[in-house]
Amino acid sequence: MKKQIINILFLLGNILTISCQETPKNETVQKNKKEIQSIDTLTLKKSDTMLNIEEIKKHIELQKRIESDELEFDDPYEYTEKDLELALKVIHIGLLNNGFKDITDHDFKLKMQKIFNYERKYSDKCAYNWYYLNDNNYNYILYGFSTVLDGEVIKADNIKFSPFIDVGNYFFSKDYHFVTIIPYLKDLIQINPDNSYKIKLPQEIISRNKYLFTDDKSQFPWLITQDEFFMRSLVTDFGYTEDKKLLKWVIENTHLPFFYTYAKDDDLEELGKLLWTKDCNGEIRVHQNTLDLLKEMSTPDKNLYIMYVAEYLSNYLVSSAIKEEKLTIEQKAKIAAHLLYWGEQYKYDKHYDYNQMFMGHFWHIIDNGNYEKEFKKNNYYGLPKFKEWYEAAKKEENIFEGYEDYLNDEPQPLDYEFKARPIK
Repeated sequence: MKKQIINILFLLGNILTISCQETPKNETVQKNKKEIQSIDTLTLKKSDTMLNIEEIKKHIELQKRIESDELEFDDPYEYTEKDLELALKVIHIGLLNNGFKDITDHDFKLKMQKIFNYERKYSDKCAYNWYYLNDNNYNYILYGFSTVLDGEVIKADNIKFSPFIDVGNYFFSKDYHFVTIIPYLKDLIQINPDNSYKIKLPQEIISRNKYLFTDDKSQFPWLITQDEFFMRSLVTDFGYTEDKKLLKWVIENTHLPFFYTYAKDDDLEELGKLLWTKDCNGEIRVHQNTLDLLKEMSTPDKNLYIMYVAEYLSNYLVSSAIKEEKLTIEQKAKIAAHLLYWGEQYKYDKHYDYNQMFMGHFWHIIDNGNYEKEFKKNNYYGLPKFKEWYEAAKKEENIFEGYEDYLNDEPQPLDYEFKARPIK
């Protein structure tokens, strides 16, 4: 009897084992298996990498009715939060498949501050740049949306608008820690009749995010040749100057030709984008990294960058050419102080024959007392030798005083290079 019981138990065990090894035939199970399979050999099986293929297909069809300059519809469709939510998840999976390594919320916030100067403390003053800034109900941060009428920013509650207008805005995913422009599903995923799919991201999404958020410097060569506008904007729009290789590339690719009398306003305007940034709260950041690199790239024989900074001070920052920047005297004084301080170092370097080109010229020709007032009020912006050097410049006789060639015109930086001599 005992032996018969053992045989029965053994037989039941085999039956159960065989039963458990059979492939499930339930259609729902099979469908779910297909939904997590990618032709791109997706191997991640975590719940946050599963896509709702039916919903994505539905929204791909809906997005075909989004109006553009070429297309108009009787029943147009507007891009929605749901479209963005689906797209962000698709992009996230695609990035992981392409070697993107997610970072922590803490590291993401640090990157946002360091690269894009994102600060929640800016509050409403930055509503036209960082939209939804203080709203935690959204899973993204939007940069760039602005509605402007006659030069004035229109408040969000005074006008009906959609943040999903395709005008080059940047969406930062707070959940997945990456950046993208407005993403259309048809550009991200190909779905086959059996609901298998292939995620194929535009290369700029892959390269931008690996470079920015995972410090993958191997993406740099592709980005500066195929995505120049975005890479330049990191420096000129966001004021990101910590990456020396990127900064040098931007400087070397800024149009700063030789000039013989005056530098052109357009060239000086582009130079200004390298030297300082006005944040959306009105704060001015002068880029010391840029000034340090300009010094490193300059010599007495190759002094084009030094001459351009002197030109910028003399013929752009304090002239009518900068009206479009809408800078106050307080903001201009801060920029002037840092550029004057940087340029005045060459006065005390025997290898350079500039003498009064910077502070001397500024005091004798430009400053009517308003700038000096701001310098003093701001304790010379913490620049160690500024007060000493500026006071010394004020006591010096104008080296162009009485020269008839300059009675009807102001001396220019190049004139100081030809006339001045180093301090002995």
